[in-house]
Amino acid sequence: MSRVKNVSGGPLDVPLLDRVVEDGETDEVPDVQDDGESPVVWPGNRWEPVADQVKPEKAAKSAGKAAE
Repeated sequence: MSRVKNVSGGPLDVPLLDRVVEDGETDEVPDVQDDGESPVVWPGNRWEPVADQVKPEKAAKSAGKAAE
């Protein structure tokens, strides 16, 4: 699963997600189709990949362990 953001400038009907994704909304999407092999291509003119964000408490714990 990946996270993508709708950058199309308007809402997009996404049958794969069975809903409408609003402009600027970020959602988790599958990387492969139902066959488990074929990749799902999210067009760059409508979707932007979103990097996974580390939760602040996890970042603080990691920083504390690195300092030891």
